[in-house]
Amino acid sequence: MADEAKICVLIVDDEPLNRDLLRRVLQREYEVVDAEDAIVALAALEERSADVRLVVCDQLMPGRNGTELAAEVRERWPDLPFILLTGYDDDPEVKRAHATGLVTEVVTKPWRGAVLKELIAQTLAR
Repeated sequence: MADEAKICVLIVDDEPLNRDLLRRVLQREYEVVDAEDAIVALAALEERSADVRLVVCDQLMPGRNGTELAAEVRERWPDLPFILLTGYDDDPEVKRAHATGLVTEVVTKPWRGAVLKELIAQTLAR
């Protein structure tokens, strides 16, 4: 499948190894754009908002965390699905973000590639 025919997914994580792992898991099915923080993610969305169909973002990052980024994404691109990756799914901020629809889905770390890909496919199908 040619890259231009693939659905574009933005991954946001401050850890280069995590971004690389996410890219490796997703690159066969999706065009992957990555960002190391909320500022770079927002710039990528501004540049490629017509292309990006889903954001997959880590919760704990320096500067703005995942739920803070989700709030800005939701305000500017209200229909863009947002999957939050976190090691702390019992965090009240994460629970509130999911309950209010700020984030579409929450995935607990450590995540499994096959499960994440299935969740992405289901989210995009909605």
